[in-house]
Amino acid sequence: MFVEPQLSPSPEVHASARRAPAPPPALRVGMIGAGTVGSGVWRVLRRNRDLINARAGRAIEIVAVAARNTARAAAALDGAPGVRLLTDPLQLAADPGVDVVLELAGGTGAARDWVQAALVHGKHVVTANKALLATHGEALAQTAARHGRVLAYEAAVAGSVPVIKALREGLAANRITALAGVLNGTSNYILTRMQAAGLGFAAALTEAQALGYAEADPAFDVDGTDAAHKLALLAANAFGMPVRLDAVHVEGIRDLQRGDVAAAAHLGYAVKLLAVAEQQECEGRVAIQLRVHPALVPARHSLALLDGATNGLLVRGDAAGSAFFSGAGAGGEPTASAVLADLIDLARLPAVSSPTPTGPGVPTLGTHRRAGDAPAVLPMAPVKTPHLLRLLPGAALCETAVLRALAREGVRVRRRTWAAPATPGGAPELLLLTAPTPDALAAEATARLQTHTGAQVRRLRVELCSALTDEQ
Repeated sequence: MFVEPQLSPSPEVHASARRAPAPPPALRVGMIGAGTVGSGVWRVLRRNRDLINARAGRAIEIVAVAARNTARAAAALDGAPGVRLLTDPLQLAADPGVDVVLELAGGTGAARDWVQAALVHGKHVVTANKALLATHGEALAQTAARHGRVLAYEAAVAGSVPVIKALREGLAANRITALAGVLNGTSNYILTRMQAAGLGFAAALTEAQALGYAEADPAFDVDGTDAAHKLALLAANAFGMPVRLDAVHVEGIRDLQRGDVAAAAHLGYAVKLLAVAEQQECEGRVAIQLRVHPALVPARHSLALLDGATNGLLVRGDAAGSAFFSGAGAGGEPTASAVLADLIDLARLPAVSSPTPTGPGVPTLGTHRRAGDAPAVLPMAPVKTPHLLRLLPGAALCETAVLRALAREGVRVRRRTWAAPATPGGAPELLLLTAPTPDALAAEATARLQTHTGAQVRRLRVELCSALTDEQ
């Protein structure tokens, strides 16, 4: 048996043991914006200060805030005791008394200049701004790398849910093959109410606005733009590709009808605004699908069970299999949770206040890319999914004639049923579920079927992403 030898400590050891090491200097934070997220960061940091500092290994202090209206900012921050209040974010970005800049004001124009300036002046940056990163993320990541700084953005995707960290760190050893998620809380709230309460889109949107889940101008959310920004960032981290917002196929929920949601439920599905990125072989090379659109998900699937403003993401890796993440996707304190998680990571860096580079660490977009490494992006036309065809007849409809017409177009029907009319006094609806069909072919067949039968034909995709298959 090995016995560790007991050594007598020298007098010098006794003396050093009596001298406690000096605490590391506080992490000095400058914050741009003191709105919903900024005030949330302030509240959570004050409420959990001792716990946060213990986990960070040093104190984290907000020392300066830049806002257009400093009086309003002070009121939002309980008077902002001990905080310098500025009106110029560029002044804050250059302040030698600031180690880390939080960009929490939003936008893509001025915000880009603020973040760029902060990185050039040797500050690490934490942002919750998915639009900024989806638009200028590549350039800002290069600036961060040149100056040896960290650009962190956990809060930019799915609020409190740590999906960026999961892809960059927890699943870093995996070849990610697919991810699919509900990434916009506003749209998910609207779809939840359309299904649970039988509301139309307009009524559900009005309710969401009254409760603060939707903006006065909801286009960013309901037209799929917000989810597309988040998907572009997720795909960059998952697949080692550039941030390609222009490559994302985007459709929103604005045109969904109450009857579409009811028809999906009749067949055992829920309608969700899905963001999907999936890897597949295309002409001998790897290509990535990037798409945001309404889709049918089996009613008992984890994504279908996400109600209200909740966000969720499924990720499939070759080693880990499927992993599911869910939680609050928006709101002051849920987003602040992710911002502060990034701050704690920065506080743990040994040279956080040093003007010299800290080394490469985790790359901003998850992968140290080489020229030519990026996978191709697959256009929407050849993407195969099943489709729900909902036929709303203006007159008597012959089921056999419909099936023959689809067969001539090369579309196979796997399931068919009749459903009660969506409106009182209407005719029964014919619901058809097709076999997986290329998107362009399904669209063309739907248009021809509508001409041939005189019926209105509604088409919805049924999601077949491999990230979902474990639960189907």
